[in-house]
Amino acid sequence: MDTLTLLQTQITEIMNTSVITVDPKTSLEKVKDILNNNNIHHLPVVNKIGVLEGIISKSDLLLLLDWGTKFNLESSIRKNAFMLKSNLASDIMSKDVVSLNPQDSVQKCLDIFRENYFRAMPVVDSQNKFLGLVTTYDLLIEAFRV
Repeated sequence: MDTLTLLQTQITEIMNTSVITVDPKTSLEKVKDILNNNNIHHLPVVNKIGVLEGIISKSDLLLLLDWGTKFNLESSIRKNAFMLKSNLASDIMSKDVVSLNPQDSVQKCLDIFRENYFRAMPVVDSQNKFLGLVTTYDLLIEAFRV
């Protein structure tokens, strides 16, 4: 696919629809497990009726962990365990997330990524129901598909 064709492609053709999501009431302990066990970096927060409420990045979670975790300090491990058990996804998720709609072009997605230094954006319908996720990795795969 040539560059111009790719840039005009609708986002639905490259977005990932097999995305793990969490409920706003999911504990951060579970969020951490999901991120680590599935080797993912972004976790959309979706309510019971499928509406996107926010997104959590692995970086968001790592910023909360005590600095002593790096050195396996017992006190840091205890602090982190307490913090992860006592807080919810809704406590740390980024709200008012910039999102794409299914008809948006790859060009629009690239422009938003470039301007905001995002690495992932959810795709939602007109009622803000979560449909999928587009990452910079998805764009690279599509751009260099042989």
